[in-house]
Amino acid sequence: MSNEDAYNDPGFRAANHLIGRQDSADWELDLRELDLAHACASIDRMVERNRFGEAKSVTVRLDPATPESGETLFLPIGRYLLELMRRELVLRFNPLSADKGAGFLVELPGRSETQASESEDAPEAGPPDPDSHEPTGA
Repeated sequence: MSNEDAYNDPGFRAANHLIGRQDSADWELDLRELDLAHACASIDRMVERNRFGEAKSVTVRLDPATPESGETLFLPIGRYLLELMRRELVLRFNPLSADKGAGFLVELPGRSETQASESEDAPEAGPPDPDSHEPTGA
């Protein structure tokens, strides 16, 4: 059985779905040619932007290893994503398959159900009434 035939096998596709290997993602974050500090800051911004939205998947692209490249960001970024997963800011992540390039497929949780119900129940706060003499709570 060739690799192409194996990939098209329904059992193989079901297994990939269960372990989180999807063919595409909702977003793409390109960290190629960045140093570790800037790459981590970009991941932090991605996670923060998604905290109050819907759950999303993100393809995080990294520079591939070459004979001249030395150490890549793959291991340090993987460790950082694991830390975020432990803090429940990332649901899961998997390395991209070799044909898709270097990087990770990251699944972000979005807002929780309790946050969603609280935001629906909360009254919308309008601008303060200038004639009101109540404290603003500042």
